[in-house]
Amino acid sequence: MAGDIPSIPGVEVPKYAAFGLRRVLADVLGLGRQSFPGSQPVSFTARQSMAQLMSEDYLVCEKSDGVRVLLVLLADRGSGGAPLTYVVTRKNEYFLVPGAPFPSLDGGFHDGTVVDAELVVDVEPDGRRVRRLLGFDTLAVGRTVVMARPLTERLDLLRTQVFEPFAQMRRALSPAQAAELPFEAEVKTFRPSYEAAVIQHQVIPHLLHQNDGLIFTSVDAPYVPGTCDKIIKWKPACENSVDFRARLMPDGRSVMLSIWRGRDDYVDHELLAARDEDWPLLLPAGGPPIDGRVIEAAYDPAYAPPARWRFLRFRDDKEHGNHSSVVTKIIESINDSMELDRLLAAMGEVKLSWMRRHPHHHMA
Repeated sequence: MAGDIPSIPGVEVPKYAAFGLRRVLADVLGLGRQSFPGSQPVSFTARQSMAQLMSEDYLVCEKSDGVRVLLVLLADRGSGGAPLTYVVTRKNEYFLVPGAPFPSLDGGFHDGTVVDAELVVDVEPDGRRVRRLLGFDTLAVGRTVVMARPLTERLDLLRTQVFEPFAQMRRALSPAQAAELPFEAEVKTFRPSYEAAVIQHQVIPHLLHQNDGLIFTSVDAPYVPGTCDKIIKWKPACENSVDFRARLMPDGRSVMLSIWRGRDDYVDHELLAARDEDWPLLLPAGGPPIDGRVIEAAYDPAYAPPARWRFLRFRDDKEHGNHSSVVTKIIESINDSMELDRLLAAMGEVKLSWMRRHPHHHMA
């Protein structure tokens, strides 16, 4: 079963104010649109994705199972430049997070800095639940757009200019003050693509939150808002999942899964695979109606045939399910999947290709 969805820190900004903030963010990034500007990965397919890993430099990190957000750092022009920290969800909701200023290297605070991140809840060995912001890319620093720069440079900016000064500030606080911060912040661990085994066997076992795969990101490709075929998410075939919109059927004992085609257009796909023990989760006593909610379902044709998609969790953090084009790609990934042992075995060839591209580069 997938992990719990972390709560978003802070207070949601009213819709009229969020509209203005979307325009500010679009201006900072030089974008003509005000929709959520985060980049979205494509699903791994053995034939195409391996060709990409063989021909280009990629970095790999673990795929955390949390809530995807953007961290947007601005200055309040109306109060002498006081720092404002926002967390933006995929629904394009803005949450103002008090008590989380991000110092800049010049002694002030960040203004016009945008970070791509995953919000997770880590369960520490002593049982404490710690909200952490795991950064994995940078779109802008101090109103300078960096999306066209190499990933290695974007990550270096994230570490040195954004998260490390925040960590230094946190270390200077008393334990009681540090505990009041709405989250801790750190950069995900990245390795060259051919070291996927390091991520799988040395990083993932020590995570304190759920993980559901690997992410490969091109070193040289720019950061692209929307779907980007230079960011590849790998999952075992049995863990591939789709976000559908749910609707309870008239019989009261089956759920139709529908696929989003844009705007408010949904098309019925098939029934959810459900066993008797699933119904208390799907229809909890006194819980909200299931109609219209987004369900994350895993491809598992053996669970309750002939239905093929098994319930994982509700995704109330999402307004819509996956777009039909994304669902098509996920099904292609399932049909052209690559299991972990085969993927890791192929990394030797990926490393040789990397070495041929960089004959004078020292390989660790």
